Amino acid sequence: MGIVWTYLKRVVVGILIFGGSTYTANAEDLNLSVLIDEALDNNPELQVLKHRWTAFETRVPQAGALDDPMFKFEASNLPLSSFDYNSTPMSGNQLSVSQMIPFPGTLAAKERAARHASSSAEELYLDREGFIVNMVKQAYFSLSFLDQAIYVTQKNEVLLQDFVHIAQTKYSVGKGLQQDVLKAQVTLSSLRDRLINLKAMRRTAEARMNLVLNRLPQSLVGEPSDVLISDFDLSVEAIQQIALDNRPMLKALDKTVQQWQATEEAAHRQLWPNFTFNLGYRQRAYMAGDPVKGSDFISVGVGMNLPIFRGRKQHQKIAEAQANTHMATSQLESMRQNILFQIQTLYLAIQQHQDEAKLFQTAILPQAEQSLSSALAGYQVDKVDFLTLLNNQVTLFNFEIDYYKHVTEHEKKLAELEAVTGKRLF
Repeated sequence: MGIVWTYLKRVVVGILIFGGSTYTANAEDLNLSVLIDEALDNNPELQVLKHRWTAFETRVPQAGALDDPMFKFEASNLPLSSFDYNSTPMSGNQLSVSQMIPFPGTLAAKERAARHASSSAEELYLDREGFIVNMVKQAYFSLSFLDQAIYVTQKNEVLLQDFVHIAQTKYSVGKGLQQDVLKAQVTLSSLRDRLINLKAMRRTAEARMNLVLNRLPQSLVGEPSDVLISDFDLSVEAIQQIALDNRPMLKALDKTVQQWQATEEAAHRQLWPNFTFNLGYRQRAYMAGDPVKGSDFISVGVGMNLPIFRGRKQHQKIAEAQANTHMATSQLESMRQNILFQIQTLYLAIQQHQDEAKLFQTAILPQAEQSLSSALAGYQVDKVDFLTLLNNQVTLFNFEIDYYKHVTEHEKKLAELEAVTGKRLF
């Protein structure tokens, strides 16, 4: 039985080490801030929105600019019989320039609409930045949890191997049951299967991180540092107000409302005519009998369009702009309500994970460790059967995993909350 007690001592030492330890990252630790900066610099989705914003920005000066002036040259009043400029005083070379001027305020309204559209595109870009940061944090915390879970599982694998040896040794000397051996082997095999799944999940989490960083999916990303529970003492009302004041998506929709309001104003001004001013100069040849002795002519004029089809054109533009204004306003209100709901949901989840992590740390884990230590002591004097000892070990293992799950889920929900509010909170 000396071999049995040797294994039991190893199990006790393993539990003591295991119970108070966490995964320690190596020199290749991931730096969350560096990862976030890399994602913001390289993420292709973000680059798409950045270029879209740039494109909208270039439309602002275009919208406020006049149409190009028109230049016209005419060989005016040439007789078909001779094509001779000197045959009649009416002939000459006509040069003219014209410029269309919209009704006052039209261009200013169009430029204002384009500026609001550009601002909306900018806010959408900033909103996506927040979600890229959230995606990096989600992948980072997933990696942290999986590394901790793998570490805990590997430690338990070693301990369960000792349990298998204990069961086999006692069975070989007639002190144990075959079912104890089989149960220990099945539990160990199940643990190894879980370890395989955890490693596969980690590779998937690495690929997800690489996707956000715009790296090759199979690139190695290193190991995150330990994750601790962040302080969280904001009220749900305070967070909701922060979101209403800062969320770029809300600002983008508000700018869209203003864009369509400016578009409606421009449509109203198009009910009035535009003016076209022109200046002409005719070069003439001198002819006998010409009362002005070949003097060149100058012409000045003004014209305007007649918006007589306003019922089918301008009025419909106004109706279109009004409908789009109402649509954007409804979208803004819907987004406000959705954000408030998301914050409430995340707030409750954060509180739950915070409370559960504290409960595991202060009560469940210490109690499970004491229960296992007691079972070990009882097993040494044959007062506790092997299956009870094994079950206590598996229970402690599951509680350790659950604790790390609540810690990382707490941080994940905080990251989501930051993305929803549009501001760094923690």
